Amino acid sequence: MVTPEARFARERDLYLAVLRVMDAPSPLQPLQDVLTCLVELADAQRAGLELYGEGSVARREWSLFHGCSELEREEIRALTSRGIVASTIAAGKSVHTAHALLDARFASSASVKAQRLEAVLCVPLGGRLPGVLYLEGKRGAGPFSEGLVQLAESVAHFLGTASERALLQRGGDKEDPTRPFRERFQLEDIIGRSPGLAHVFAQLAVAAPLDVTVMIGGPSGTGKTQLAQALHVNSKRRLGPFVELNCAAVPEGLFESEFFGAFPGAFPGARRTVGKVEAAEGGTLFLDEIAEIPLAAQAKLLQLLQSRQYFPLASPKAFKANVRLVAASNANLEQLVRERRFREDLFYRLNVLSVRMPALAERREDIVPLVEALVERLAEENGLPRLRPSPACFAACELAEWPGNVRQLRHRLEAALIRASAEAASFLEPRHLFEGMEAQGMAPVSFHEATRRFQRDLLRRELDATDWCVSDVAQRLDLTRQHIYNLMKAFGLTRDSQPPES
Repeated sequence: MVTPEARFARERDLYLAVLRVMDAPSPLQPLQDVLTCLVELADAQRAGLELYGEGSVARREWSLFHGCSELEREEIRALTSRGIVASTIAAGKSVHTAHALLDARFASSASVKAQRLEAVLCVPLGGRLPGVLYLEGKRGAGPFSEGLVQLAESVAHFLGTASERALLQRGGDKEDPTRPFRERFQLEDIIGRSPGLAHVFAQLAVAAPLDVTVMIGGPSGTGKTQLAQALHVNSKRRLGPFVELNCAAVPEGLFESEFFGAFPGAFPGARRTVGKVEAAEGGTLFLDEIAEIPLAAQAKLLQLLQSRQYFPLASPKAFKANVRLVAASNANLEQLVRERRFREDLFYRLNVLSVRMPALAERREDIVPLVEALVERLAEENGLPRLRPSPACFAACELAEWPGNVRQLRHRLEAALIRASAEAASFLEPRHLFEGMEAQGMAPVSFHEATRRFQRDLLRRELDATDWCVSDVAQRLDLTRQHIYNLMKAFGLTRDSQPPES
């Protein structure tokens, strides 16, 4: 029986260890001391800290456990229950179960069965990377006390940043796949470090130095204009103009004069006007929403691409065009060709090299750096305080669906920053971001829905990563093959299905 004096002394030692964690240049030993104090206070079997790669609990980046040999640590790393960790990270809330083996949420986990886990407490860490503080109770000892749960939650709030520092000091942080491209090219306006974005940069690295036409695809709001600008500033035409034309915004009757320009006599009251092609001379002409070009104008655009010449309205002679053309569309141009709404010969002329900007749902690991960069930029543009989003706000942004992609995220953050500044808040909170938003997919989700989405996205990523080998996925996620098949059926996942965007 622990006396009140002994418990007080242990709590004092725990808080002193936490203070040392926050101040120490190297936080590894103080973090180990925190785990030791927690095990003693909780009378637990083991305690651990774990950090995971952004978006996947299958990729453990760093871990630290109390009182284990290196061999035992490897065994613990392999056996730590993914189901409990995934539930904790998805919901951003502690998971406390008195008997994991009897808990319907986790009883099917192979690691829970192998260890015959009873009391487990899993608490999310504060910080940029997803991580947990993990406590396992002794057999037959029963659940952890409510006071211990609250104490662990209070401590975990301070351990995330320190754990990330330990990760960096040990060289465990994963390499930024976009870094090699950022070192060679100017890409400051495109935020993120996801593999999907690195794939886009790899395509840009091929296309930018060439003077060929590039077709940019991808859903609306993903940043196709920023990619077109990046193609321009990294090309040999970087010193020339970058001219943008949104084809959807030009009335059909005015497209030709807007595009090619006009001379007096072209129509009543016409004056000499410079078209976009002439304005882009020596540089890059970016045609956004190119699917909206009228069929009659498509023929003249094709002539421009073939001959590099064009006729302004009422011009007696042809003009030579020294421009590079970059086009973009969120429509399926191949389908439009089949429907005879877009010229097939023009499609092939435009589609010399193609690059696709992925939807935000396909690169969720970019959401946190996007939120950080956008909030700072929006505060400067609007003359507002530079408020930092709270951990709950970051989590809400990661869990929310963004059908409008980066454009929608930017607009919501701008509104949130205005609301938070109006009430003199210290941080951006979820209530600022989602105030008055009742549309489906925009409000913060429930625990069960957050867990379901996390499991769905995690399973899809692991299936893609293993070329849909169910046995490999089962091993990576510490689940049975039958459970994987059941989840695939429940989430409607097939090899031909598209990743969810909402």
